[in-house]
Amino acid sequence: MNTFQNTIRNYAAWAWLKSRGGQVLPLIAIALPLLIGIAGLSLTVGTVYFGQAKLQNAVDAAALAGAQEMNTGDAQAPADQASLVTQDDSAATHIVLKTLTNPPQTVSASAQAQVPSTFAALFGIHHFTVKAQAQASYGAGAPFNYAVFQGDPHAGDPELLLNGDTQVTSSTGSQADVHSNNNLLLNGNPSVEGSCGGNPSATINGNSSDSCQGGLIAPAPEISMPQWTISEATPPGATVIGSPSNPVGDTISGNTTLNGNYVIYGNLMIQGNSMVLGHYLVEDGSIIVNGNATMQGSFTVFGGGIYLGGDVTQSQGGSLALTAFTANRQIAANATTPKPHNPPSPGSIVLNGNIMVYSILYAPDSYIDLNGNITVNGAAVGYSDELNGNIAIQYNPVDITAVPVHQVALIQ
Repeated sequence: MNTFQNTIRNYAAWAWLKSRGGQVLPLIAIALPLLIGIAGLSLTVGTVYFGQAKLQNAVDAAALAGAQEMNTGDAQAPADQASLVTQDDSAATHIVLKTLTNPPQTVSASAQAQVPSTFAALFGIHHFTVKAQAQASYGAGAPFNYAVFQGDPHAGDPELLLNGDTQVTSSTGSQADVHSNNNLLLNGNPSVEGSCGGNPSATINGNSSDSCQGGLIAPAPEISMPQWTISEATPPGATVIGSPSNPVGDTISGNTTLNGNYVIYGNLMIQGNSMVLGHYLVEDGSIIVNGNATMQGSFTVFGGGIYLGGDVTQSQGGSLALTAFTANRQIAANATTPKPHNPPSPGSIVLNGNIMVYSILYAPDSYIDLNGNITVNGAAVGYSDELNGNIAIQYNPVDITAVPVHQVALIQ
Protein backbone atom coordinates (compact mmCIF):
# COMPACT_ATOMS: atom_id res chain seq x y z
CA MET A 1 0.00 0.00 0.00
CA ASN A 2 2.84 2.38 0.85
CA THR A 3 4.56 1.72 -2.51
CA PHE A 4 1.37 2.51 -4.38
CA GLN A 5 0.88 5.75 -2.42
CA ASN A 6 4.47 6.88 -3.14
CA THR A 7 4.00 6.22 -6.84
CA ILE A 8 0.83 8.31 -6.89
CA ARG A 9 2.58 11.16 -5.05
CA ASN A 10 5.60 11.19 -7.39
CA TYR A 11 3.34 11.23 -10.43
CA ALA A 12 1.33 14.12 -8.97
CA ALA A 13 4.50 16.13 -8.32
CA TRP A 14 5.77 15.49 -11.86
CA ALA A 15 2.42 16.51 -13.30
CA TRP A 16 2.49 19.75 -11.23
CA LEU A 17 5.98 20.71 -12.41
CA LYS A 18 5.06 19.95 -16.02
CA SER A 19 2.03 22.18 -15.74
CA ARG A 20 4.23 25.02 -14.45
CA GLY A 21 6.92 24.63 -17.14
CA GLY A 22 5.38 27.28 -19.27
CA GLN A 23 5.71 29.80 -16.41
CA VAL A 24 9.43 29.11 -15.50
CA LEU A 25 10.79 29.71 -19.00
CA PRO A 26 9.54 33.32 -19.17
CA LEU A 27 11.09 33.99 -15.75
CA ILE A 28 14.45 32.67 -16.98
CA ALA A 29 14.15 34.77 -20.13
CA ILE A 30 13.58 37.89 -18.01
CA ALA A 31 16.33 37.17 -15.47
CA LEU A 32 19.07 36.14 -17.92
CA PRO A 33 19.80 39.64 -19.30
CA LEU A 34 19.86 40.98 -15.75
CA LEU A 35 22.39 38.34 -14.72
CA ILE A 36 24.49 39.03 -17.80
CA GLY A 37 24.31 42.77 -17.04
CA ILE A 38 25.49 42.27 -13.46
CA ALA A 39 28.38 40.12 -14.66
CA GLY A 40 29.28 42.70 -17.32
CA LEU A 41 29.13 45.55 -14.81
CA SER A 42 31.40 43.63 -12.44
CA LEU A 43 33.87 43.06 -15.28
CA THR A 44 33.83 46.76 -16.21
CA VAL A 45 34.27 47.94 -12.62
CA GLY A 46 37.12 45.49 -12.11
CA THR A 47 38.87 46.65 -15.28
CA VAL A 48 38.58 50.32 -14.30
CA TYR A 49 39.75 49.59 -10.74
CA PHE A 50 42.78 47.67 -12.00
CA GLY A 51 43.62 50.47 -14.46
CA GLN A 52 43.33 53.10 -11.72
CA ALA A 53 45.53 51.09 -9.32
CA LYS A 54 48.16 50.49 -12.00
CA LEU A 55 48.33 54.19 -12.87
CA GLN A 56 48.45 55.20 -9.20
CA ASN A 57 51.38 52.86 -8.53
CA ALA A 58 53.23 54.33 -11.51
CA VAL A 59 52.62 57.91 -10.35
CA ASP A 60 53.65 57.06 -6.76
CA ALA A 61 56.93 55.58 -8.00
CA ALA A 62 57.67 58.64 -10.15
CA ALA A 63 56.97 61.06 -7.29
CA LEU A 64 59.28 59.14 -4.94
CA ALA A 65 62.02 58.93 -7.58
CA GLY A 66 61.69 62.64 -8.31
CA ALA A 67 61.94 63.47 -4.61
CA GLN A 68 65.01 61.26 -4.26
CA GLU A 69 66.66 63.08 -7.15
CA MET A 70 65.87 66.45 -5.62
CA ASN A 71 67.99 65.35 -2.66
CA THR A 72 70.94 64.85 -4.99
CA GLY A 73 70.70 68.31 -6.49
CA ASP A 74 70.06 67.04 -10.04
CA ALA A 75 69.27 70.09 -12.17
CA GLN A 76 66.90 68.05 -14.38
CA ALA A 77 64.88 66.70 -11.45
CA PRO A 78 62.08 65.94 -10.99
CA ALA A 79 60.84 66.17 -14.61
CA ASP A 80 63.37 63.61 -15.83
CA GLN A 81 61.54 60.91 -13.86
CA ALA A 82 58.37 61.21 -15.97
CA SER A 83 59.49 58.22 -18.04
CA LEU A 84 58.98 56.03 -14.99
CA VAL A 85 55.22 56.50 -15.33
CA THR A 86 55.05 55.15 -18.89
CA GLN A 87 57.56 52.46 -17.97
CA ASP A 88 55.12 51.16 -15.36
CA ASP A 89 51.94 51.99 -17.28
CA SER A 90 52.25 52.26 -21.06
CA ALA A 91 48.75 53.77 -21.33
CA ALA A 92 49.67 56.82 -19.23
CA THR A 93 49.41 60.29 -20.78
CA HIS A 94 49.37 63.94 -19.60
CA ILE A 95 52.28 63.23 -17.24
CA VAL A 96 53.43 66.17 -15.09
CA LEU A 97 56.19 66.16 -12.46
CA LYS A 98 57.03 69.38 -10.65
CA THR A 99 58.19 70.78 -7.33
CA LEU A 100 55.82 72.62 -5.00
CA THR A 101 56.38 75.60 -2.75
CA ASN A 102 53.41 74.80 -0.53
CA PRO A 103 54.21 72.54 1.11
CA PRO A 104 57.91 73.20 0.46
CA GLN A 105 60.33 70.49 -0.59
CA THR A 106 57.60 68.44 -2.22
CA VAL A 107 57.39 66.76 -5.63
CA SER A 108 53.98 66.45 -7.25
CA ALA A 109 53.27 63.84 -9.96
CA SER A 110 50.08 63.41 -11.97
CA ALA A 111 48.91 61.47 -15.04
CA GLN A 112 45.86 59.99 -16.71
CA ALA A 113 45.12 56.92 -18.83
CA GLN A 114 42.38 55.44 -21.00
CA VAL A 115 40.95 52.14 -19.72
CA PRO A 116 38.89 49.85 -22.07
CA SER A 117 35.21 49.85 -21.17
CA THR A 118 34.67 46.09 -21.88
CA PHE A 119 30.94 45.45 -21.39
CA ALA A 120 30.02 49.15 -21.47
CA ALA A 121 30.99 49.22 -25.18
CA LEU A 122 27.56 47.65 -25.86
CA PHE A 123 26.10 51.01 -24.80
CA GLY A 124 28.49 53.12 -26.88
CA ILE A 125 31.04 53.76 -24.10
CA HIS A 126 34.38 52.51 -25.42
CA HIS A 127 36.74 53.70 -22.67
CA PHE A 128 36.96 55.36 -19.28
CA THR A 129 39.51 58.00 -18.24
CA VAL A 130 41.27 57.38 -14.92
CA LYS A 131 43.50 59.92 -13.18
CA ALA A 132 46.12 59.67 -10.45
CA GLN A 133 48.26 62.08 -8.49
CA ALA A 134 50.85 61.78 -5.74
CA GLN A 135 53.06 64.01 -3.61
CA ALA A 136 56.40 63.00 -2.09
CA SER A 137 58.42 65.06 0.37
CA TYR A 138 62.19 65.26 0.30
CA GLY A 139 64.85 66.68 2.58
CA ALA A 140 65.95 66.01 6.11
CA GLY A 141 62.50 65.16 7.47
CA ALA A 142 61.69 64.93 11.18
CA PRO A 143 63.03 66.17 13.55
CA PHE A 144 64.30 68.95 11.28
CA ASN A 145 60.81 69.95 10.18
CA TYR A 146 60.20 71.63 13.54
CA ALA A 147 61.09 75.18 14.53
CA VAL A 148 61.91 74.01 18.06
CA PHE A 149 62.53 70.34 18.86
CA GLN A 150 63.57 68.56 22.05
CA GLY A 151 64.70 64.97 21.56
CA ASP A 152 65.03 63.78 25.17
CA PRO A 153 62.39 61.01 25.51
CA HIS A 154 62.52 60.57 29.32
CA ALA A 155 59.45 61.87 31.12
CA GLY A 156 61.42 62.39 34.35
CA ASP A 157 63.83 64.82 32.66
CA PRO A 158 63.16 68.57 32.33
CA GLU A 159 60.29 69.44 30.02
CA LEU A 160 60.63 71.69 27.02
CA LEU A 161 59.74 75.11 28.41
CA LEU A 162 58.72 78.05 26.24
CA ASN A 163 58.85 80.87 28.75
CA GLY A 164 58.26 84.61 28.78
CA ASP A 165 58.12 86.38 25.45
CA THR A 166 59.51 83.58 23.33
CA GLN A 167 58.30 83.92 19.75
CA VAL A 168 58.20 80.98 17.34
CA THR A 169 57.20 82.13 13.88
CA SER A 170 57.84 81.30 10.24
CA SER A 171 59.79 83.42 7.79
CA THR A 172 58.23 81.68 4.75
CA GLY A 173 54.55 81.36 5.63
CA SER A 174 54.80 77.66 6.48
CA GLN A 175 53.86 76.33 9.92
CA ALA A 176 56.38 76.79 12.72
CA ASP A 177 55.74 73.74 14.90
CA VAL A 178 57.19 72.88 18.32
CA HIS A 179 57.76 69.28 19.45
CA SER A 180 59.09 67.60 22.58
CA ASN A 181 59.73 63.89 23.03
CA ASN A 182 58.80 64.44 26.67
CA ASN A 183 56.54 67.08 28.25
CA LEU A 184 55.99 70.56 26.82
CA LEU A 185 54.98 73.62 28.86
CA LEU A 186 54.11 77.09 27.55
CA ASN A 187 54.43 79.63 30.36
CA GLY A 188 53.95 83.39 30.31
CA ASN A 189 53.37 85.05 26.94
CA PRO A 190 54.98 82.79 24.33
CA SER A 191 53.57 82.67 20.84
CA VAL A 192 53.82 79.75 18.42
CA GLU A 193 52.61 80.00 14.80
CA GLY A 194 52.05 76.27 14.57
CA SER A 195 51.27 73.19 16.62
CA CYS A 196 52.72 72.33 20.04
CA GLY A 197 53.32 68.64 20.71
CA GLY A 198 54.51 66.92 23.87
CA ASN A 199 54.76 63.35 25.12
CA PRO A 200 52.82 62.59 27.19
CA SER A 201 51.59 66.15 27.81
CA ALA A 202 51.51 69.59 26.21
CA THR A 203 50.26 72.31 28.53
CA ILE A 204 49.59 76.05 28.46
CA ASN A 205 50.08 77.63 31.88
CA GLY A 206 47.94 80.74 32.22
CA ASN A 207 45.18 82.36 30.24
CA SER A 208 47.01 82.81 26.96
CA SER A 209 44.81 80.54 24.87
CA ASP A 210 46.38 81.83 21.65
CA SER A 211 49.91 80.83 22.72
CA CYS A 212 49.81 77.89 20.33
CA GLN A 213 47.90 78.83 17.20
CA GLY A 214 48.09 75.35 15.69
CA GLY A 215 46.70 73.65 18.79
CA LEU A 216 48.12 71.21 21.29
CA ILE A 217 49.12 67.64 20.39
CA ALA A 218 49.35 65.19 23.28
CA PRO A 219 50.58 62.57 23.39
CA ALA A 220 52.88 63.42 20.50
CA PRO A 221 54.92 60.68 18.76
CA GLU A 222 58.50 60.03 19.79
CA ILE A 223 60.90 61.04 17.01
CA SER A 224 64.54 59.99 16.86
CA MET A 225 67.46 62.35 16.25
CA PRO A 226 69.80 61.00 13.53
CA GLN A 227 73.55 61.41 13.73
CA TRP A 228 75.82 62.85 11.05
CA THR A 229 79.11 61.30 10.10
CA ILE A 230 82.39 63.19 10.01
CA SER A 231 82.67 62.52 6.28
CA GLU A 232 79.22 64.04 5.69
CA ALA A 233 80.22 67.16 7.62
CA THR A 234 83.64 67.60 6.00
CA PRO A 235 83.63 70.54 3.56
CA PRO A 236 85.02 69.83 0.09
CA GLY A 237 88.60 70.85 -0.67
CA ALA A 238 89.26 71.68 2.97
CA THR A 239 92.56 72.94 4.35
CA VAL A 240 93.61 70.86 7.38
CA ILE A 241 95.07 72.55 10.47
CA GLY A 242 96.62 70.24 13.06
CA SER A 243 96.03 66.53 13.41
CA PRO A 244 94.45 64.07 15.87
CA SER A 245 97.82 63.70 17.60
CA ASN A 246 98.55 67.44 17.41
CA PRO A 247 95.31 69.44 17.97
CA VAL A 248 96.86 72.90 17.60
CA GLY A 249 93.59 74.67 16.83
CA ASP A 250 93.42 78.18 15.39
CA THR A 251 92.78 81.70 16.69
CA ILE A 252 91.37 84.53 14.59
CA SER A 253 91.47 87.96 16.23
CA GLY A 254 91.43 91.65 15.43
CA ASN A 255 90.23 93.02 12.13
CA THR A 256 90.92 89.79 10.32
CA THR A 257 89.11 88.10 7.46
CA LEU A 258 89.45 84.36 6.91
CA ASN A 259 87.91 82.73 3.87
CA GLY A 260 87.81 79.08 2.79
CA ASN A 261 86.91 75.57 3.89
CA TYR A 262 88.81 74.16 6.88
CA VAL A 263 89.18 71.07 9.03
CA ILE A 264 90.68 72.15 12.35
CA TYR A 265 91.92 69.87 15.14
CA GLY A 266 91.66 71.70 18.45
CA ASN A 267 89.78 74.86 19.45
CA LEU A 268 88.74 77.49 16.92
CA MET A 269 88.78 80.90 18.67
CA ILE A 270 87.19 83.88 16.87
CA GLN A 271 87.66 87.24 18.63
CA GLY A 272 87.31 90.95 17.98
CA ASN A 273 85.95 92.33 14.74
CA SER A 274 86.86 89.26 12.73
CA MET A 275 85.03 88.09 9.64
CA VAL A 276 85.07 84.36 9.02
CA LEU A 277 83.79 83.06 5.69
CA GLY A 278 83.44 79.47 4.52
CA HIS A 279 82.69 76.11 6.11
CA TYR A 280 84.49 74.72 9.13
CA LEU A 281 84.73 71.29 10.73
CA VAL A 282 86.35 71.27 14.18
CA GLU A 283 87.45 67.98 15.77
CA ASP A 284 88.64 67.42 19.34
CA GLY A 285 87.89 71.01 20.25
CA SER A 286 85.25 73.73 20.47
CA ILE A 287 84.26 76.84 18.52
CA ILE A 288 84.29 79.93 20.74
CA VAL A 289 83.28 83.31 19.35
CA ASN A 290 83.53 86.55 21.35
CA GLY A 291 83.24 90.14 20.29
CA ASN A 292 81.71 91.77 17.25
CA ALA A 293 82.40 88.86 14.94
CA THR A 294 80.68 88.12 11.67
CA MET A 295 80.44 84.52 10.54
CA GLN A 296 79.29 83.56 7.07
CA GLY A 297 79.18 79.81 6.69
CA SER A 298 78.57 76.49 8.46
CA PHE A 299 80.33 75.35 11.63
CA THR A 300 80.34 71.75 12.86
CA VAL A 301 82.05 70.33 15.95
CA PHE A 302 82.83 66.72 16.86
CA GLY A 303 84.10 66.31 20.42
CA GLY A 304 83.40 69.86 21.60
CA GLY A 305 80.72 72.55 21.70
CA ILE A 306 79.83 75.89 20.14
CA TYR A 307 79.74 79.14 22.12
CA LEU A 308 78.69 82.49 20.62
CA GLY A 309 79.02 85.45 23.02
CA GLY A 310 78.84 89.19 22.47
CA ASP A 311 77.46 90.80 19.33
CA VAL A 312 77.69 87.98 16.80
CA THR A 313 76.05 87.64 13.42
CA GLN A 314 76.12 84.41 11.40
CA SER A 315 74.61 84.77 7.98
CA GLN A 316 74.71 84.24 4.24
CA GLY A 317 71.37 82.45 4.05
CA GLY A 318 70.40 78.93 3.12
CA SER A 319 72.11 75.56 3.58
CA LEU A 320 73.83 76.57 6.81
CA ALA A 321 74.16 74.86 10.15
CA LEU A 322 75.69 75.23 13.60
CA THR A 323 76.03 71.64 14.77
CA ALA A 324 77.73 69.98 17.73
CA PHE A 325 78.31 66.31 18.57
CA THR A 326 80.09 64.53 21.37
CA ALA A 327 83.22 62.59 20.39
CA ASN A 328 81.55 59.19 20.73
CA ARG A 329 78.09 60.36 19.52
CA GLN A 330 76.64 59.39 22.90
CA ILE A 331 74.34 61.52 25.05
CA ALA A 332 76.41 63.84 27.24
CA ALA A 333 76.28 63.34 31.02
CA ASN A 334 75.02 66.93 31.49
CA ALA A 335 72.72 66.96 28.46
CA THR A 336 69.66 67.79 30.57
CA THR A 337 71.22 70.64 32.57
CA PRO A 338 71.78 73.50 30.10
CA LYS A 339 74.13 76.25 31.27
CA PRO A 340 75.73 79.14 29.37
CA HIS A 341 79.23 77.72 29.79
CA ASN A 342 82.31 79.16 28.18
CA PRO A 343 84.03 76.97 27.16
CA PRO A 344 80.94 75.01 26.14
CA SER A 345 80.27 71.43 27.17
CA PRO A 346 80.90 68.75 24.51
CA GLY A 347 77.97 68.45 22.14
CA SER A 348 76.29 71.67 23.31
CA ILE A 349 75.40 74.93 21.56
CA VAL A 350 75.30 78.11 23.65
CA LEU A 351 74.21 81.52 22.34
CA ASN A 352 74.71 84.22 24.99
CA GLY A 353 74.41 87.89 24.08
CA ASN A 354 73.07 89.81 21.09
CA ILE A 355 73.12 87.03 18.55
CA MET A 356 71.62 86.81 15.06
CA VAL A 357 72.04 83.54 13.18
CA TYR A 358 70.66 82.23 9.89
CA SER A 359 71.04 78.55 10.53
CA ILE A 360 69.71 75.33 11.91
CA LEU A 361 71.08 74.67 15.39
CA TYR A 362 71.53 70.93 15.86
CA ALA A 363 72.78 69.28 19.06
CA PRO A 364 71.49 65.66 19.23
CA ASP A 365 73.83 64.65 22.08
CA SER A 366 73.43 67.60 24.43
CA TYR A 367 71.66 70.90 24.98
CA ILE A 368 70.93 74.14 23.18
CA ASP A 369 71.04 77.11 25.59
CA LEU A 370 69.78 80.47 24.29
CA ASN A 371 70.28 83.49 26.57
CA GLY A 372 69.86 87.19 25.81
CA ASN A 373 68.54 88.81 22.67
CA ILE A 374 68.65 85.85 20.32
CA THR A 375 67.16 85.53 16.85
CA VAL A 376 67.47 82.20 15.07
CA ASN A 377 66.39 82.30 11.44
CA GLY A 378 66.19 78.54 10.95
CA ALA A 379 65.44 76.03 13.71
CA ALA A 380 66.64 74.90 17.15
CA VAL A 381 66.87 71.09 17.41
CA GLY A 382 68.56 69.71 20.51
CA TYR A 383 68.47 66.81 22.92
CA SER A 384 67.27 69.42 25.41
CA ASP A 385 66.53 73.11 24.93
CA GLU A 386 66.69 76.11 27.26
CA LEU A 387 65.23 79.40 25.98
CA ASN A 388 65.71 82.41 28.27
CA GLY A 389 65.32 86.08 27.41
CA ASN A 390 64.02 87.70 24.27
CA ILE A 391 64.14 84.66 22.04
CA ALA A 392 62.78 84.65 18.50
CA ILE A 393 62.83 81.48 16.41
CA GLN A 394 61.90 82.27 12.80
CA TYR A 395 61.53 78.89 11.15
CA ASN A 396 62.84 78.59 7.60
CA PRO A 397 62.52 75.14 5.96
CA VAL A 398 65.20 76.13 3.43
CA ASP A 399 67.79 75.85 6.17
CA ILE A 400 67.20 72.14 6.64
CA THR A 401 68.92 71.64 3.28
CA ALA A 402 72.12 71.86 5.37
CA VAL A 403 71.25 68.49 6.87
CA PRO A 404 73.00 65.56 5.13
CA VAL A 405 70.51 62.99 6.50
CA HIS A 406 68.01 62.86 3.63
CA GLN A 407 64.62 61.16 3.54
CA VAL A 408 61.80 60.81 1.03
CA ALA A 409 58.23 59.80 1.75
CA LEU A 410 54.81 59.78 0.09
CA ILE A 411 52.59 62.33 1.78
CA GLN A 412 49.59 62.10 -0.57
